Amino acid sequence: MENKTTKFILKTLILFPIGFGIWAFIGGIDVFHWFFPTMMGFGLAFGTIFWNLFDYEKFQGMELNDFLESRHKLIVENSNENWNRIVDLTEKSLIKLKVLEKSNHTLKIEIPRKFFDSILTVEKIENGISLKIEKKGILKYLPDNAQNYATIQMIETEIKTTANNAYN
Repeated sequence: MENKTTKFILKTLILFPIGFGIWAFIGGIDVFHWFFPTMMGFGLAFGTIFWNLFDYEKFQGMELNDFLESRHKLIVENSNENWNRIVDLTEKSLIKLKVLEKSNHTLKIEIPRKFFDSILTVEKIENGISLKIEKKGILKYLPDNAQNYATIQMIETEIKTTANNAYN
């Protein structure tokens, strides 16, 4: 993707068949009356992406590969303090998290959301700790009102805050 406008248009075109299908299913499709389902499909797709746009624009400095996406990745320093802080954040969360997998080097958690749950995968790799978050389900490519991005940014901020407090 070259810019945000291109990504916005591409996501709208990807969502169009879903909107078209919904309207065609509701009202049927006739050879002479295809215009209304087509316009409603584009309207639904445009409205959905436009609705998500404002949530993504709230974050200053967001890279283009994170814009209007529900998959995000972060790598932090591989230290026991960071690993313990991440595990602590997941265990002491205000919302009920479902642990799917837990070992000394991997942590996989399901985060409940309003429509589609998210999966947070934390792995120790040789050059850091990798945090990956994505929507669960078949519609992974659709935006999620920046919920996953906000989650991964919150974890990053919490790790940095903890590290700064340790040095003070």
